[in-house]
Amino acid sequence: MSDGERAPRRWLRWLVAALTVALLAIFARTVDWERAWTAIVRADPALLAIAVVANLASLLVKGVRWWLFLTPAGVAGMSQAVRATFAGAALNNVLVANGGDAARVAAMARRGNVSSAAVLATLAVDRFCDLVTYAALFAVAALTVPLPLELARWRMPGFATLGALGIIAVVLVWRGSPREGAADDFEKSGAGMLARVGQYWRHLVATSATIATGPRMAAAIGLSFAGWAGQWATFHYAARATAFPMSASESLIALLAVNASFLVRLTPGNVGVFQLLYTLAATSSGLEKNSAVAVAFLIQLIQYVPVTVIGLLFAPSLVKSRARSSFAPVVAPAGVQSDQTMRARGDIGGKS
Repeated sequence: MSDGERAPRRWLRWLVAALTVALLAIFARTVDWERAWTAIVRADPALLAIAVVANLASLLVKGVRWWLFLTPAGVAGMSQAVRATFAGAALNNVLVANGGDAARVAAMARRGNVSSAAVLATLAVDRFCDLVTYAALFAVAALTVPLPLELARWRMPGFATLGALGIIAVVLVWRGSPREGAADDFEKSGAGMLARVGQYWRHLVATSATIATGPRMAAAIGLSFAGWAGQWATFHYAARATAFPMSASESLIALLAVNASFLVRLTPGNVGVFQLLYTLAATSSGLEKNSAVAVAFLIQLIQYVPVTVIGLLFAPSLVKSRARSSFAPVVAPAGVQSDQTMRARGDIGGKS
């Protein structure tokens, strides 16, 4: 992409960031911060502990879910998948645009000695399962819970999205393995930049088709529901810790509203945007604004402080290469090539 093509996108990002900061500044001026802080410091420690455990458990479940797809892609080790998940979440807390996900893809590709395209494919399928369960939860809430006006208008788009995701899931599962010889297309198409990009994309798609089997997708979606249940418990018990009169159904609505913003993180850790959306969801149910802000900050403290500490402790182990990794042969599943194999053929890291 040329500098001329990058300039409009750069200006667009700066414009979105500026508008976000302006919106948050307006929101912050309407909050009684003293009352919000008082609610936080008076929170019930026992209920806070339950919320912390529920949040850590949900992240553990996400690590196990990712491991389901990493193993058939040639990256073994549940503990490594869990560590990378915690480390990536920690980096996401301090970076914009989910930068921690890129770091954990690179780390797992290096440790497993496989192509980053294969690892990226596992993360894409993993996130797809998360999106399917999010849409399903939204659909259930739309049918069983009185939604605020701001969310009620998204009922039909939500149902349409769930249907589309279901169709994509069926196609992904029943597509089957990629055709034999697809891995050799690169050699026939040359070694230019466009050819390399095309090869990377084909490798990503081929891996996605290989790992997305019916049983594996079903298990991953089941784990996704467990992970969302942990997040729901985190939201609800954080509210109860501050004696905020938020029901379980209202906590679910707040969870769905807040997580819609995580499609794109506009600020590091989505700080500010998180509080704004949580408060909008709470006040739409008739609850008090300053207390809602306090609960929102408390939830972020629960989600970010323990996770960031644990994740940063795990991070160094991800960048250390194993002593045997350079010598042990890598056996990749059908349709998935290792970096070692691709380098030997000259696909990556070789001479053009």
